[in-house]
Amino acid sequence: MTAPSFIAKGLTCSILHLLRTIWEGQIREKSQVVRGFLNCLRRLLTTRTARKTFHEQHSLPFIQNIADTTVNEELFEACAAVLLAAFPSKKLPLPSMSNPLYVPSLILPLSRSSPRSPDSDDVEGTEVATQPSEIGVAASASKFSLKQKSDAIDVKTYAQFFPELRCPDEEPKVKSSKSASLRRRHSLVFRPQSSTLQTNPSKSKLEPKKYLQSSRNKKEPLRSTCSISNIATSTEKVSSDEKLQSSDQHLHNGLCITSNTYFPYHRVAHPDLEQFSCLRVVGSDSRLLSQPMSPATRLEERRATVKDELKRVSKPDNITLLDKVVYDADEILRRLFARKPSLEDFEEFLQRTSHELWPVTTGQLKFDSIFESGNLRKAIQIRPHEYDLLLFSDIGRSMTGQWFYFQITNMQANVPYRFNIINCQKPACFFGRGMQPVCFSLNDAMVLISRGSSSCQNGGWKRKGTNISYYRNNYKDNIPPQKDTEGNRKRDIARFYTLTFTLKFDHADDIVYVAYHFPYTFSTLQGNLLKWKEKAESIEVLFETQTLTQTLAGLPVSLITITGSARPEAPQEKPYVVLTARVHPSESNSSYVMDGVMDFLLSDTQDSRTLLREFVFKIVPMLNPDGVICGNSRCSLAGVDLNRQWTSPSPDIFPTIYHTKNLMDYLHNLGKELYLFVDLHGHSNQKNIFFYGCSPLNDWQRPNIEEEEGFAIFDRRDNGDNGEELTKRIVSAIDSDIDAKGFPLSMKRISSTSTISIRQCSYEVQQVRETCGRVTVWRRFGCPRSYTLESSLCGFDSGPFQGQQMAIGHLHQTGRDLLKALVKQSPKCSSDKSGELPLQNCPDQENPR
Repeated sequence: MTAPSFIAKGLTCSILHLLRTIWEGQIREKSQVVRGFLNCLRRLLTTRTARKTFHEQHSLPFIQNIADTTVNEELFEACAAVLLAAFPSKKLPLPSMSNPLYVPSLILPLSRSSPRSPDSDDVEGTEVATQPSEIGVAASASKFSLKQKSDAIDVKTYAQFFPELRCPDEEPKVKSSKSASLRRRHSLVFRPQSSTLQTNPSKSKLEPKKYLQSSRNKKEPLRSTCSISNIATSTEKVSSDEKLQSSDQHLHNGLCITSNTYFPYHRVAHPDLEQFSCLRVVGSDSRLLSQPMSPATRLEERRATVKDELKRVSKPDNITLLDKVVYDADEILRRLFARKPSLEDFEEFLQRTSHELWPVTTGQLKFDSIFESGNLRKAIQIRPHEYDLLLFSDIGRSMTGQWFYFQITNMQANVPYRFNIINCQKPACFFGRGMQPVCFSLNDAMVLISRGSSSCQNGGWKRKGTNISYYRNNYKDNIPPQKDTEGNRKRDIARFYTLTFTLKFDHADDIVYVAYHFPYTFSTLQGNLLKWKEKAESIEVLFETQTLTQTLAGLPVSLITITGSARPEAPQEKPYVVLTARVHPSESNSSYVMDGVMDFLLSDTQDSRTLLREFVFKIVPMLNPDGVICGNSRCSLAGVDLNRQWTSPSPDIFPTIYHTKNLMDYLHNLGKELYLFVDLHGHSNQKNIFFYGCSPLNDWQRPNIEEEEGFAIFDRRDNGDNGEELTKRIVSAIDSDIDAKGFPLSMKRISSTSTISIRQCSYEVQQVRETCGRVTVWRRFGCPRSYTLESSLCGFDSGPFQGQQMAIGHLHQTGRDLLKALVKQSPKCSSDKSGELPLQNCPDQENPR
């Protein structure tokens, strides 16, 4: 026995002995002490020797007894983790965790980069480094070897994006060959993996000539992922053929854009059809269709879940599991890239391939995720009504995100189906603590339309799901631990978590979509851009939509300019407001906040007219269209977090960040005032809606500056010749701190139903956030009101909406309140503050940190 094995055996025996003594004794804080020892034991059980010793000591019944008798939830979770760790880990039923799609042109320039560091806004555990040979991009963008081109675009090029500064008679300038909008397109490529499933090998080969010949005779336009002409509810029969005639030709204009660029994401899901746009109208009452928090998972339910999981890992031979693969997106993508069907043949090709690989039987669900923003990689039927699901990792990454979005058909009505997503990697999650997935039923949506329902319908989406749990499972990744030249581990084995929930469907043979949060796709944005333009034409405003740049895949990144007619006395003295959203694809709630912003600006009310008269708005509604379409959680096609590239963005790899930053740089060079910058985000690990701002009093660089210059900002001693300079610095720091904290307070005082939580607002400038948008804009352009607005993906635990899950109406209201606060706070706008509530009368009246 080696020394490490001997130590592991001795430690395991000692901890088990102490646990028995403490559990049977009478000591204070017994649960906390036992939980601490259990956490140590769980870490030890990662070794084979510790597991063997654990079973030799007959400790399994002892830990099970603690789990069965305790009423402490934290202690129970610690017991569950030990029970699962006591058995050898299983490999995921995937050939590799890396996404089979990648961009070849991004591999070579970045393959020599160093491993990534954690880059999440809500850091939840340690990120796993990846192998450059396994994925497209495997490195931190902050250390990219690829340098910016020396012949970078001249900042004067950005003059074309400021129509408000042109004279009325001046014609727009034609874009030159070096325009920010012209870029090289990068194409996705499918990487074959060794163990890609092939069901029914004898039928795996299609007859392309015969297939194409038969399909070309059908010139029907592509509709969506499925036909809905035969859908009807049990109470009302809805004829949908007439409603689909116009929607098939439109599809929010997203179909023609994505089909030319984004193979294989030609299709849009049913919720994106123009037919259902009436369900996405921005409403005025955020209380409509808001649902209460799902009851926290009861301890009895968690015990049943853990016992079932233990049976699967401890006695697999005694349990009859189907283990039948009913969906494998890898195999579908392999065939799509091999045949490259035309747009006319695309839908039929998918349906035929799916039917051939997985013939549908009675009672077996049918899955689909090959559509815009879809994310489901594999589905395995475990029991007649239970399925294990696996998600795609972000393109260019081998770490699974949180976003899922897939379609289910062929279900039975009122039958509980259990779904287990087994390759989640975040240690913490709100599922099981009040949050539910969202579901879209095509039957229900058609009924709403037939009844004339319009606004505040959450787009037809509802929060659904029972018996929701989130726990660490017994799976591990298929990549062996890496070691450096000295034999030390460079990365740990990735551990996975299971999200399990149960759904009951109201209608048999319905078409239902299940998603992590309310989806907001690139096609939805394209349709909204057209609607906003039509609405702006009915009021006297300057509204112009331009293509700021193109993404790596050639998709347009829209820039919206909106302001009132220029004031004759000072036509070019308006300060600027810059708003951005959707840098992280899974944070779809930020797009709904932006919808609320646009609805307010184009509402033609007194407040909106005041804002447009006094400010110029530059809005980039979607910074990462590539990631949104591909169903990524956090990254772009380059496999990196764009919100960590603001300091020195590469024009070749991060064009959206590069040109958005240069846009503000152009403003700065002209001497224009950047009054407000807000980057809209979503938060997966905190509730409520709150701001991250920047205060010089909480800047991580402040102690270094004080040490270098020889005096502290608030040092009141006589500094001789530096006294005047010290006074200026004190006044400037206090003014900047007041400006930073004043805007969230103003937004909180808008009304008694404000969604902002002041107690969660933070103005600390941390070193690890130095490369994000708000800090870069604050430091480089001197904008004191530079914020990240975080909207919870879960819901509220304080304020007027306490106990409710997040609804689209809440997000719309947040966007409107953001601009109402700008009206009340700006000295250039109306000085009437009578509409504000005193802070002491506001709900959730905590002071900011």
